[in-house]
Amino acid sequence: MDPVVSINTLAYEGYGLTTALREIAKIGVGHVELGYTRGWTAGLTEEHFSQASAVDINRLLSDLGLSSIALSAHIDLTTKDAVDELKRRIDFAKRLGVKIVNTKVGAQSGRGQFEKNIEPLAEYAESMNMIIGLENPSEGTDQIITSGQTGAEVVRKIDSDYVKLNYDFGNAFTYSKGAVDPAIDYKKALPFACYLHLKDINKINGGWDFAQIGQGIVNYDIILQELAAEKKMLPMSIEHLFIYSATQDLVVQRNAQAPELSQISKSLKASYNYVQKFIAG
Repeated sequence: MDPVVSINTLAYEGYGLTTALREIAKIGVGHVELGYTRGWTAGLTEEHFSQASAVDINRLLSDLGLSSIALSAHIDLTTKDAVDELKRRIDFAKRLGVKIVNTKVGAQSGRGQFEKNIEPLAEYAESMNMIIGLENPSEGTDQIITSGQTGAEVVRKIDSDYVKLNYDFGNAFTYSKGAVDPAIDYKKALPFACYLHLKDINKINGGWDFAQIGQGIVNYDIILQELAAEKKMLPMSIEHLFIYSATQDLVVQRNAQAPELSQISKSLKASYNYVQKFIAG
């Protein structure tokens, strides 16, 4: 079976969640990853993580012919509230038929609390037959996970079939300020990964702009060829951050206005077709 390729709803930030799902259905993609990051996203909010909201979203997904195997529900796993918060997201994901819940981890200063939190979370994920995907971050300093290599070390130590990595190629580049080549780094993450985020970025005057997959500095030609040749394609999402850009020193920032819907959907369709070319080939 071919790997599932989804569109992350973060592409439509600046528009409502219903609009995002309708647009994704229009471009002929059958799978979606709902995207949430605390303090950043408006399309999917904290209020959505409820039983009633899951019923409404399930109905909409069914009406649009969409399904979902992964949810991005990023929080900081180094806080004392993180266990209850992630359990609520796992419950929400389960109601949507999702198998993987992706989240960030946090800073080294909270490592002790993270290690306390991850054991009951792994047990809860197992009881729900769900997988937690720990994602390498896009920015910050002194994070517990910084790259594919450090992510692999964290997951190896946790030693649970229900806690894996969600490897984000673009994040590896931006977090490292360009020092990490994702085309090399991902190979260290792959044995411990359950999911992939495809994100690309290009240098522009005065900063950086997120790009159509295959049109930026991440060498997806090589990455996707290798994954296809070695039959190691994992489920993945295209995560094009249209409403975001980055400063010259690769600090991600939210822009004032999103592009037109037609521009977003046209670029996403091209990214999707680009990825599918490697899968079919």
